[in-house]
Amino acid sequence: MAFPLSYSLTPGSTPDGGAPYNGDHVSSNITGASHLNSNGVSSGGTPLFRATLDNVASLVTILRAIAFKDRANVIINSLGIRFIVEDSRASQGRAYVQANHFSRYDYPVRLPDDQDQGQDVESPDVITFSVDLQTLLDCLTIFGGSSGNPFSSGVGSGAGYGGFGEKRAVERIAVRITVPMDGHQMSLILEERGVVTSCVLTTYDPDPMTELHATFVEQRSICKVIMKSEWLKDAFSELDGTSDTITLLISPTTPYFRLSASGLAGDTQMDYPKDTDVVESFHCVRSTTNGYRYALLQPCLRALAVSSKCSIRVNEVGFLSIQFMINITEQDVTFVEYLVSPLADLGDD
Repeated sequence: MAFPLSYSLTPGSTPDGGAPYNGDHVSSNITGASHLNSNGVSSGGTPLFRATLDNVASLVTILRAIAFKDRANVIINSLGIRFIVEDSRASQGRAYVQANHFSRYDYPVRLPDDQDQGQDVESPDVITFSVDLQTLLDCLTIFGGSSGNPFSSGVGSGAGYGGFGEKRAVERIAVRITVPMDGHQMSLILEERGVVTSCVLTTYDPDPMTELHATFVEQRSICKVIMKSEWLKDAFSELDGTSDTITLLISPTTPYFRLSASGLAGDTQMDYPKDTDVVESFHCVRSTTNGYRYALLQPCLRALAVSSKCSIRVNEVGFLSIQFMINITEQDVTFVEYLVSPLADLGDD
């Protein structure tokens, strides 16, 4: 897929040497896009979804946490935007940005003729499409800097907050997202210190995906463990990378929590008590042992790297859910979730 039209414009100049750009009517610089009025409606009368995020690094953080496949399904409704990536119909990465995390979130919009009457435009309950995830990330990080690295440091040291709000004063890059209600394209407008870049991404029909989330929630959860992400990251690093399968045992009695794997270097087994400092909460109804493909769990390391805590849940049939809590400010968080199907030939004792 070709990279979409994308260029930077600074006040008083244009990339092709044409008439000076005065910073107004940014949408007019997007090839193939209609002009927008103040109500977020195209000149052709098509209603548009629009949202503004003051710091694009937030979106970059959660998208990179699930960027283990080329395509992502995008689901937009009045409550927020969800991105879903699937592998082998056996695992999913799900990232969600709630509407209240945006400085502006317009869904749906009104048509000009309906403004006086105050009648809402008839619009679908949800906008769905798929998009090339790497292309989207390339557009969002086109300025580099903090947009390319949500944890990039400014003056001083210390960790940031997942990109939504930085602990230190760093340069923020704002992004405005515009999508027609039919989802036929996604427009991005990024701005940094008066420099504006416009991108238009081609969208596709949503990819068919399995109902892993429904499969997980329809069965009772029998185990839930909340722990520090750094510990789980260290635990995964101790496992043999040549292993095909990782076995997870959670029990109300000793050994409580066990990770094990077999590879070219031999067998690896790690037991952890439930009363250690890294375990914040431990709940287990009955002992359960399940195996999972290592290749399906390995992408979780992306989310582990940017999260502070994780919640591990296993339901009655062995489906695994790992939710990663990502701090976006000192008071607010967002979550990325991985769902993984168990291996059929390894179940409860």
